[in-house]
Amino acid sequence: MDSGRLEAFSDGVFAVAITLLALDLVIAGPEKSGSLAAKLGDHWPAFFAYIVSFIAIGIIWVNHHTLFGNFSEIDRALLFLNLLLLFFVVSIPFATSTVAAYLRADRADASLAAAIYQGVFEGMSITFGSLFWWAIRRDHLKVPLSAEQARRATIRFGLGNLGYIAGIGIAFVSPVASLAVAAVVGIYYVFEQTPARAQLAVTEAQTPPEDNPG
Repeated sequence: MDSGRLEAFSDGVFAVAITLLALDLVIAGPEKSGSLAAKLGDHWPAFFAYIVSFIAIGIIWVNHHTLFGNFSEIDRALLFLNLLLLFFVVSIPFATSTVAAYLRADRADASLAAAIYQGVFEGMSITFGSLFWWAIRRDHLKVPLSAEQARRATIRFGLGNLGYIAGIGIAFVSPVASLAVAAVVGIYYVFEQTPARAQLAVTEAQTPPEDNPG
């Protein structure tokens, strides 16, 4: 199956999800009492959640593009796993608006909202790791990995799952700290290069250039 159509569809979903995040940034108009500065300050949970979620979706999109760029073929299982990934991606705006609305509520509601937020990211992370695991299992990588390389890469690629699980637990201690954990995991995946991509770069570097006939 051609990955171009899959990536185009996925890009559209990412674009919609990242756009929906901005809907919760609306500030009450001048007809409501209070200065604009006070209203902006009072709206900080929405801005905080928006920044974390925007960066997260952006990183997911970048890694999704890199991952599928290294698939030699797309089978039916990868299509359905990708749909499951998009299911969690389009749930991020819901989780973001929920945590923004309840972050300053009583502890029980704020903790539950933060746990839901982390749960959505955990589901996304598990599915992302499953895409990579399936590609290894079915030999769908352009540059095959040895058994040891595959084991290390799978562990490293799925390390963020532990961060999101920790974030769920931390949510019941400090909802704000839980959001900070999500931001830290996102930063990790900025620097964690797709293992197959790294292996491809090494292979290309070791390939001698063709002689120039001119």
